[in-house]
Amino acid sequence: MSEERPPGDSLLLVLLKSLASFAAAAAANAGRRAAVTVIGYLFVAGFFVVSLCFLTAAGHTALTNALGDSAASLIVGSVYLVAGLVVALVVQLRRR
Repeated sequence: MSEERPPGDSLLLVLLKSLASFAAAAAANAGRRAAVTVIGYLFVAGFFVVSLCFLTAAGHTALTNALGDSAASLIVGSVYLVAGLVVALVVQLRRR
């Protein structure tokens, strides 16, 4: 003789499986969206870096024509030093 399970158990099992399947699909979609967002921001950061390089080269060239090579290099280097110090200060203040 085979024992029959109560109908409530199988329905509960089906509901739990459906819920687990739905949760797995939602998690996969969330992971996919997060990955696409990260890749998008990496492209944006890459374009910002390239534009910063071109702007730095153009600014250095303009300063070289106006002030000379040594002064232009000192000015561009100092601007990056100050920018780095400001970013470090902001990061430290946000951590507190």
